[in-house]
Amino acid sequence: MYKELKPMLAANELIEHLSEKGVKFDMISKENAQKYLEENNNYFKLSSYRKSFSKYDKGDNIGKYINLDFKMLIDLSIIDMRIRKTMLSIVLDLEHYTKVKLLSIIENENKDGYTIVEDYLQYLKDNNEYEYLENELHKNKTGTYCGDLVTKYDEEYPIWVFLEIIPFGRLIKFYRYVAEKLQNRKMIDESYMLMDVRELRNACAHNNCIINDLKANTSKYSANYRVQNEVAKTGISKKVRDNKLSNIRIKQLITLLYLNKNITTSEGILRYQAKILNELKDRIEHHIDYYNTNELIQTSLNFLNKIIDNWYNNNI
Repeated sequence: MYKELKPMLAANELIEHLSEKGVKFDMISKENAQKYLEENNNYFKLSSYRKSFSKYDKGDNIGKYINLDFKMLIDLSIIDMRIRKTMLSIVLDLEHYTKVKLLSIIENENKDGYTIVEDYLQYLKDNNEYEYLENELHKNKTGTYCGDLVTKYDEEYPIWVFLEIIPFGRLIKFYRYVAEKLQNRKMIDESYMLMDVRELRNACAHNNCIINDLKANTSKYSANYRVQNEVAKTGISKKVRDNKLSNIRIKQLITLLYLNKNITTSEGILRYQAKILNELKDRIEHHIDYYNTNELIQTSLNFLNKIIDNWYNNNI
């Protein structure tokens, strides 16, 4: 049995479809909205931001959106794009400084750069997981940027080479392996937080929507207690903290900002990050009045901005 296929509609037909659903065109004309769809964005992505708007549950307008204008969808898509670009830049810095931290820890433990990698490879073999690493390295072996390193060292990797040829997911697993070997509780916590960051990183890199679902209670797990404690210091009420951090997307954004400021050590990088985060904050606030009747969107965006204010403004 096949699912009923939806017809592909032209931009003007999509505009009329949205209008029938209660989307208004007071802040932007239907003609300009159609032009925007044709030249700047696709309907599937843009319409996904409707999830954060309520619908009438009774009366003549039952099933239609409440106080949703097409211009708001455009605004949210622009904010989302800025969030993706900003957070991807930060997570790439975090990935680099996670490697720097690992190298420093191994050096301070007076361990040579080969034994820890050899131990890890043996650990994978003992647990029948080595094949997964082999597949990861094989992909890099034929690549332009790391192929020569994989070929040259061929399973006899010093840690400084190993960290350059493994993907981010493997870096996190290796980080946890070292943390558990050293019985370092803080590093173990960081490894689990890095898993949240990895999912956000992939979403940003693949241009997936980030803030198109801001509802509470979408995360299976609570934010790490270290993140919760740091958020508590901002003066945000417990009720608001618990509510916002129960959304998996918000939780991952805040986890990234927390982890980055605790692992990235370069003052210059932190100053640059503070600059781009405050530019993001300014863009979020630019049309925040659009959402005066939408508590979910307004409070979620304000929550992110308050975290930026408290955690990164000292670095400007």
